[in-house]
Amino acid sequence: MPPTASAPAAPPRPRPKQILAAAAIGVAAALLVLRWTAPDDPTAATDNASRGVPAPLPSRPEPEPPPPLPRELSEALDLMAQGRLREARRLMLGFDASPAAGELLPDHRETMAAMLERLGNDPALLAALEFERGFADADLDRLRRTLGSLSREGAVALRRDPRASRYIDDARRLAAEVDAIEGLLGSDRLAALRLAQDFARRHPRFAVGLAFEDRAAEAIEDTAGRLMAANRLEEARTLLLELRSLRGDAAREAASVDAKLASIESVFQRQSDLDAAVREIEVLGWERPHEALEVLAAMERTAENRRRLAQVESTLKLLLDDLDQRSPAVEILAADGSILDQVEYDRREDLVLRIRARDDYDVVSVRFFWRWFDRDGEGDVVEAALRPVDPEPADAADGGGDGRTVETAFEATVTRAEHGGRSLQFWAEATDRGGRIARSADPPQQLTPARRGFLQRLGLRRR
Repeated sequence: MPPTASAPAAPPRPRPKQILAAAAIGVAAALLVLRWTAPDDPTAATDNASRGVPAPLPSRPEPEPPPPLPRELSEALDLMAQGRLREARRLMLGFDASPAAGELLPDHRETMAAMLERLGNDPALLAALEFERGFADADLDRLRRTLGSLSREGAVALRRDPRASRYIDDARRLAAEVDAIEGLLGSDRLAALRLAQDFARRHPRFAVGLAFEDRAAEAIEDTAGRLMAANRLEEARTLLLELRSLRGDAAREAASVDAKLASIESVFQRQSDLDAAVREIEVLGWERPHEALEVLAAMERTAENRRRLAQVESTLKLLLDDLDQRSPAVEILAADGSILDQVEYDRREDLVLRIRARDDYDVVSVRFFWRWFDRDGEGDVVEAALRPVDPEPADAADGGGDGRTVETAFEATVTRAEHGGRSLQFWAEATDRGGRIARSADPPQQLTPARRGFLQRLGLRRR
């Protein structure tokens, strides 16, 4: 049997408390709506209510605008927009260190922090700062590094800042000038010194560290020293005089330059004295080359004049050979200068002979020798002393009229005690300037004592 359907349950009846609560909520909602829609002017509300026009909704209040950025931040933003980052950074750093930065609103502080971060990491700004520090510290290496690391975009960005643009141009010109001077220091040192002095006038702070003037002066002195060692004194003197003129009396190396110049002048003076002496010797050599050679031999030979004197000596010897081409001639004559045709001499008297020597240039020496001989043998060779006498006038037939023949004459005596009445042999030798030696006769001439008759031996008859 199917189950019997039960009757539906009756809904619960609201309690009195719930009814009161619902009524209170309804009243409150109604009051709130009336308050929201009620006009501010009670008269207008009455009029609207009397006319039956609903009251308008109230307008929503406008949000208040944010306070403006401080002047410093606003100007920094304008500078950044113009590409003048270095000025914007200086302005920002100055404001950040001021008391006003501590009073910024949170939003403004965030803006300033973002601006400082961008300025601190901007490549163009960093390059501009490097240029500025390089010029401030006169640091050429820093300028070179900055130029080398600067990209094309960075250069374009820097060109937007007039002052930073000048930094680029000035750094490039400065590096080019330095490179030019460095190059000349290895070749044209005087030109390098002139450029270095001009560089020092325009860039005194950079010149101190580079010391181009001192380096150029030292290089010029070294070059002059090498020229002096190579005996290129005129070139060394020109260099040193130019150096002293460019550097002036205040130059630190003036003492060493003056010492080198004094040394060169001393050499020049010795050369001048040598030239004067050589001229005198050469003039004398045209007439009397042997005397010129004697004067030359008496001169002191040094490293400076040895080669010059050797050349002069060679020239004089050639001249002497040209003037003294023939050997001398020497002959023995009778005491009166006549031809010695006798073969006997008086054993009771001293034997007096005349020796005459001739040469086409000059006779240096004449010597006379004799010795006795008989059945007992030969005596020792004796060199007799000679006495000079006036020579006889030269005869053209003898080759003495050519104006160049020189003649000299001497007398020699063999005393009775020396010859002892024995047979004699004798000869003479003459030497000219060329060292040629001539003998009077070969074999030697001879004289024998004259024989005496009976009356002569008794002394009753003379020869």
